[in-house]
Amino acid sequence: SSRCTMDVLLDVPTSGLRNRAHAPSLNDTDKENGTPPRSEADGTGPGVTMKRTPSREVLNTISSVLRYDPGEIRLRISFIKDFINVSRARWMDAVFKVGLLLVAVQLIPSVYRLAQTSGLSLKGLHLAVAELKLVDAVKILFYELGWIGPTCITILAAFLLRRHRSVYLLDFALFQPPADWRASREDIVRMLANAGEKSFTADDLEFMKKVLDRSGTGDSTAWPPGIIRCRREGLEQDQSMEAARHEAEVVICDCLKQLFEKTGVVPKEVDFLVINCSLFSPTPSLCAMASNKFKMRSDLRTYNLSGQGCSASLLAVDLCSELLQNNPDSVGVVVSTELITRSLYHGHQKSMLLQNTLFRSGGAAILLTNRSRLVARAKYRLRHLVRTQCTDDESYAAVFECQDEKGQTGVRLSKEIVRVAGDAMKRNLTQLGPLILPLSEQFKVVYEVVRSRLSKEKRARYVPDFKTACDFFCIHAGGRAVLDGIEKNLRLTADNLAPSRATLLDRGNTSSSSIWYELDFIERSLPIKRGHQILQLAFGSGFKCNSAVGAGGGPPPP
Repeated sequence: SSRCTMDVLLDVPTSGLRNRAHAPSLNDTDKENGTPPRSEADGTGPGVTMKRTPSREVLNTISSVLRYDPGEIRLRISFIKDFINVSRARWMDAVFKVGLLLVAVQLIPSVYRLAQTSGLSLKGLHLAVAELKLVDAVKILFYELGWIGPTCITILAAFLLRRHRSVYLLDFALFQPPADWRASREDIVRMLANAGEKSFTADDLEFMKKVLDRSGTGDSTAWPPGIIRCRREGLEQDQSMEAARHEAEVVICDCLKQLFEKTGVVPKEVDFLVINCSLFSPTPSLCAMASNKFKMRSDLRTYNLSGQGCSASLLAVDLCSELLQNNPDSVGVVVSTELITRSLYHGHQKSMLLQNTLFRSGGAAILLTNRSRLVARAKYRLRHLVRTQCTDDESYAAVFECQDEKGQTGVRLSKEIVRVAGDAMKRNLTQLGPLILPLSEQFKVVYEVVRSRLSKEKRARYVPDFKTACDFFCIHAGGRAVLDGIEKNLRLTADNLAPSRATLLDRGNTSSSSIWYELDFIERSLPIKRGHQILQLAFGSGFKCNSAVGAGGGPPPP
């Protein structure tokens, strides 16, 4: 099957799917990071201890859940399903158009022969048809056009199997932080030293400084006002709900205002609003705040996504795209951001101190549509979007929000996160490959698979060249080490990774919005022509990996 033949996309060390009984437990992960192990009756997330003893009923429920064993997880091969999915997404439009062309070509000689049979010129064809009896006319048409039947059946099948209604990206807008939000690496170290009544020890500050120096971030990254005010001696951070709401209003409303100005779309034209933010989810929701600020319609359908990590933007785009495909002549807006005012960690666990040095403020607003009057101005056409959700314990615990032994809340990053990300990306690209890679590259994959099976020699895995299918790459700027690994394993060039590295340097890790800063870098640096394909690839907690391919230039010419 296409899924099997494309299972060699990345040369990443991975154990794949395996029995949960043999997977590392969350207690093992806690030991690696210095967290005391949990008891089975604990019933909480990793690193969390309950202050009250659970009731017997709760303990029985937790015990039954912990004893549950799903058994061996199997990889099922569904050749027919995979073939239909790839055919629908890639070939049915072309088959439909070619079929229509063949019918037109076949009809011309048939009409000409019918005129000759009648003994009249084409101008007198209507006279000959008028003199024919109905039975004779049906016989002539069946004799002349009956052999077109297979072509017509092919056209009908291609029409029924065609992709859903196309969705277009009209434009997008990015949050540009003001000057007083920006900080150099020296400012960040000073800010962390002053934060939380100087809660960090000298060892903590030295560790964060080393990580910061190696992170690949520059001297002009953005922090929200509630945190960056610590640069001044004597001022503590403001992590209140009011400060977090202020950051949300500034980032989200600025992105939306720019988007409406760039596209000419007014807020009351928006049918769907999707906002994703992982770590801050207030009541009322961020969608309610945005729709109130811009006085959108009362029948607006809103979706607020939280806890989805750095890959959430493509997940939100997928949701909005599905809504548009089922609602013709509509407009949808996606806002992707990460609000970090309340996310500063004040403990001493190194695996949780990493978040203080990596994440920065940022945001992006994207307008999607299938409205006919807007399609002609669209920048891109969405072609493919593939989502991967890993379900093993190690992937689940790779990025985990929890409390340390002193009750300080933070996001813990596992030591295995690079390997987990590689495994998730391998699975995702295994599904994406058959949709976009040229046939020549797919034949190479099949050939190498067969060759390795027949040969007893151990051969290096063949990695398909995605540069043959995509012209530009927007890979989530999660960190320098991750980008180095992707560049090596996917055989990309320094130019291919330039947008990601430049975004990491100028913006830091802005979470889900980073792929849009990278696309903006490409637009400013290189011309994107009609037909150019852009691959966006992001990964985040869960563990998830999402990819999207868009074609530049909007709708194809008629």
